[in-house]
Parts: sequence; C-alpha cells; structure tokens
Amino acid sequence: MYGDKMKSLKQIAVLICLIQLGQAQVLNRGSCNKNIPTVQNFDATRYLGRWYEQEKYPFIFELGGKCIYAEYGQLKNGDLSVYNYNINELTGRPNDILGSAKLVDSGKLKVRFNNMPAFIGSADYWVLDTDYDNYAVVYSCTDVLGLFNAQVVWILTRERSPNPQYIEKARSVIKQNGLSLKPLQRTNQQGC
Repeated sequence: MYGDKMKSLKQIAVLICLIQLGQAQVLNRGSCNKNIPTVQNFDATRYLGRWYEQEKYPFIFELGGKCIYAEYGQLKNGDLSVYNYNINELTGRPNDILGSAKLVDSGKLKVRFNNMPAFIGSADYWVLDTDYDNYAVVYSCTDVLGLFNAQVVWILTRERSPNPQYIEKARSVIKQNGLSLKPLQRTNQQGC
C-alpha cells in the first residue's frame, strides 16, 4: 500500500514537471534569475488595453497560432483581467483563454488562467520595459526541479504593424538584461 502511494506521488511529480516544461521550450541550466529589473513605478492602469504579440520565445500554448494578442482590463478587486487570443494557422479556428493577473511588485505580476488545473498554479509575468503607448517587453521564468529553468520572452506592441523602431528598442532591452535574441520567433500578424 505504501509503495502504491509513493508510485502515485512520483507519477504526479513527473506530470507536474512535464506540464511545467511544456509551458516554455527555452531551457537553461540552473535556477531563474530573480534579479532581472522590472519597470519601476509600474502603472497598471496605463498598461490596460490590447497588446499585439510581435516576437516571442517558443511557447507551447501558442503553437501554430497567428494574430496573437492579449487584452488587459481592470477587475473590481484591483487585479487585472487577462484575455489571450489567437487563430490556429492549420484550422483557421480561434483559440482564446481568460484569466487574471495580480500585481505582486512593481512590474511583476502573477498570472493564472481559468480552466487550468489548480496544481499548475500561477506564472510570473514580469514587465521588463514599456513606454505604455508603443511597446512592452515581458519575461517569464519557471524553475524546474531546481536543476534548470524554462524561459519565455515576449515583445508586445500596441499596433498590429508597429514602427520597426519599437521592435529594435524592445530587442535592446532583452540584450541589456542578458537574455538571448536567438530564440525569438516572429509572430504572424497577417490576414487577421
């Protein structure tokens, strides 16, 4: 009986690790860097509204997606509503998910999506830089078994087809924070 319980616990632990790994595909040795600076005096109200994804690290939940955007609103309890949307390039069908974000420090949010198993928990959503009107750089990192970490970086803009200077500004922020530009993939925002 004790052996069956241990086996079940091990299987659950492996499942949680696989889910965590599936959330980001840029893996690095060691723990997440918790010293990456975020926007000081972050103004969540100015951050509200629609942000179009321009580039990102590979992210399993957006696999095969185009026309990706996120929309943030204000909830009565002070948290932010999060609505993520994309169109599956293979089927043409829309995909969306609703969640919420809690501001835990300046530029640092914890995001949780509805209809996700409770054991997945919330994810870090750190705003590394934004001018609120044109671009934002967002970073997320998850420690996996204390051996390595899984990272995602997003470049977001207010316009579906932004001025290239905002993409370059965002890319320079990524480099300044010691993060790689190599995994960045352009998001298809055509035919939306």
